[in-house]
This record gives sequence, structure tokens and C-alpha cells, in this order.
Amino acid sequence: MKISRRALLRGAGVAVALPFLDVMRPQRASAAPADPKRFVAFFVPNGTDPGAWHPKTEGPLSAEGLPPCLVDTNGFDAEREWPAGDAIWRDVTLVSGVDHQRICSDIHSPAMALCAHTDGGGTAVPRKATLDQYLANHIAAETPFRNLNLSPTGDTAVTQGFISFRDGGQVEDAFRDPAKVFDTLFSNLGNPSEEMDDIRRRRASVLDWVREDARRLNLRLGAADRARVEQHLESVFELEKQIQSTTPSGCTVPGAPTKGQSLHGKFKQMIDLGLLALTCDLTRVLVLQYSNSWGLDFAGYDLPDGVGDWSDHFISHKLGDRDRATDLDGLPQAEAMRIANARVVQTSRFKVRRFAYLLNAMKAAQTATGTLLDESLVLYTSENGDGDSHGRTNMPIMLAGHVGGFQTGRAIKASKPPTGALHCSIINYFGVELSEYGDPAGGPIAGL
Repeated sequence: MKISRRALLRGAGVAVALPFLDVMRPQRASAAPADPKRFVAFFVPNGTDPGAWHPKTEGPLSAEGLPPCLVDTNGFDAEREWPAGDAIWRDVTLVSGVDHQRICSDIHSPAMALCAHTDGGGTAVPRKATLDQYLANHIAAETPFRNLNLSPTGDTAVTQGFISFRDGGQVEDAFRDPAKVFDTLFSNLGNPSEEMDDIRRRRASVLDWVREDARRLNLRLGAADRARVEQHLESVFELEKQIQSTTPSGCTVPGAPTKGQSLHGKFKQMIDLGLLALTCDLTRVLVLQYSNSWGLDFAGYDLPDGVGDWSDHFISHKLGDRDRATDLDGLPQAEAMRIANARVVQTSRFKVRRFAYLLNAMKAAQTATGTLLDESLVLYTSENGDGDSHGRTNMPIMLAGHVGGFQTGRAIKASKPPTGALHCSIINYFGVELSEYGDPAGGPIAGL
């Protein structure tokens, strides 16, 4: 008995996609399609402190040798809406030395973060397709969503509120409201309907509408597939409860963030929704943009070293810049710099913890061939390398996942290759063999 990979649980105008199951595999091995390959981009603004981020030597990573900004890849405690996280340092490869300076002429342009082709010294907007779009052309297959772009920032300036572009500078729109994403993914896979409004008004669950279909399906499944479906539906239910607790009864217009919900809470829900979309094979390309360059702060998290509610942008500039945390102005220079450096480490650690949440969730998501992380390659990046100087010659790059046999748990020190070399290496792991990529062009990074 076999069911389609596009099978849905349906009920009264609502459709819930299923994860990939053993029963969806063709019965004849010769007809089996290649296992899905997935790409996730995770963007955070304002770079880091390169001296506290990059390992001093290349080779295997260890918990004892983690740089200050990356110590939380060895595990961390819960904070507000974010749960505690297990160690992920074995699941990542750190790449230092990537030169993005020749790609982007602007000191703050998230729009160029996934681009490997120079902007020509002008608009700081990609002229060629970004990495996610290039990969979507090769791995999207027949998924309902060629790519899915999620960001809680309300900024819609072309250089700040978008990081995904097609050729010619054509911006790829982004979802900015978790409730809108949920409705789009789980109401007939694309058209939020009146039934979804009714569900939300009554605080009912979409699962109430598809429960009978789920019961019938379970009669046809083996034990392993039943467990996967149960885990998936539980994830949908828990996420729906979170969204309903913070969302007004009516669906909001795309691009208008829900009032009363923090940027962090919205981003966590977007991560969860994006992973559900990947697990259900609704998309194989996911882009997550935490914020624009200015809108991220840490109010309510009580980060050490006096981070307080200063913006990430101001913290990144340490001392002497117009955009700085001015509470250090009256201190002796050496003490002020010590605190400023410590604050950048704290904010960098915060961003890494959010990336760790993503990776731990992907490791926990079971698929028919392993885990979601096994079937993916995940890129952590920013618009700058050094947030203080705006330097882009040594970018904070982390890669995770095992697509194409990618190896993790190591540090690679590259010799100042352009961003195209990094992207060329990534693209090759997806089975698209390139000798070079980008402008300026670069071949695969040695050892990566």
C-alpha cells in the first residue's frame, strides 16, 4: 500500500500536509526518487567581533576550545520563550576568512548577505540571484512553495527588509506575520479561507477539522509512520496554540506585525513554522531573517555586562561611533573598551543560541531517512563581519547539516576567497558541479 507524497489531511476547507513517510516510498527501488535536499539560510544583523568568534586554528572542534562568542554551542539554559538547548558544536563547521567586501559596497545591506555577485559599487541590491534562489532552481522540484522567506522585521526598505532576490534585482517577498504563515501553509496550502477566520474566532484547532481523516489514515500506516504523524500533528497543535495566544481573532494583512508580540517571539514561531514546512515537503528552501540592521534589541533578556535594552546596532559599534551605547562615555578608556568588547560577545552568543534552537529542532524532526538536519545544509551569516568597523573581509560563517556528505565538527581557515567560493562549495554539495561561482568568481574552498 502506498500513498502520495502530496497527501493531505482534509476537512471543511482546511488541509494539513503530512511529513514524508515510509509508505510514500515507491515499492520498486529502481523507481525511487532521490531523497529531498533542503537549504536553510539564517541571517542575523551586525556581524560580530572576529577576534572573539573565529577559532585560532583549523581542524576538529572541541568543547574546550570554543571561542568566546561560540561557547553556547556547548549547550545553554532556557530564556523567556526559548527553551534550553543541547550542544551543537559537533553539528557545525566554522569557516573563517571569507571576503564579502568585494561583493557589497554598503556598510549595512542585509539585501546582499546571500549574494555572491558584486553590486558594482552602487545600490547594494543584488543584480544576480541570491544563493537561496539559485538552489531553488535545482532542488525545489514540485513542492508547493518554491521557497519560503520569513522575517519578523517590519522594515520593507529594499536593502533592509529583504535578503532573497531573483536575477535583475527582483525582490522575493517575505512573510512578516506568523499567523499569516500558518494560515497559508495549513489552509488549502496557499489560500487562507473564511474557515480559518472562523477557526481563529472560536479558538478551535485546524486539527479538529481533520481528525477523522487522520484516524482513517492511521489505519493504513505502520507503527513508525503512525509515530511520525502523531509527532507532526502534535507540533502543529502546539504551534497553533502559541500563535492563537498572541494573535487577534482576524487574519492580519501581510507585512503588518501583530501588536503586542515581540520580535523574538515572532521569530521563534517563524522558525517552527518553517521547519514544519520543510518536514512536510511544502518547500525545500527556507530563508530566516531575524531583523534588519537596526531593529534587534535584547530588552527583557537581562544579558550580562550591561547590554540592557541597547540595540544590537549600538552595541556592535563599541566606542567612538555616533551610534553607540553612550552609558560607557564617562568611564576610563580601558574599562569602557573591556565592557564594550564583552557586550559584543554577549549579543553574539545570544544570536548563536537562536541558531542552536533551529539546529536542535531540525535534529529532533524525524524523516523517513533520518532527521531534517541530515537532509539539509544550513548557513548562518550576516551583512558584516566586524560590526564595529563594518569590515566584511572575515565573515561569521557557520554551516550545518549533512547534504551530499557534508562533514561537521571542524573549523576551516580560508585564505580570503570571495563569497562566490563559499557559495560554490555549498552548491556543489547539492549535486550541482561548478568549478567557480560569483563575481568575482571563486572555486570551492579547499577542505570545505
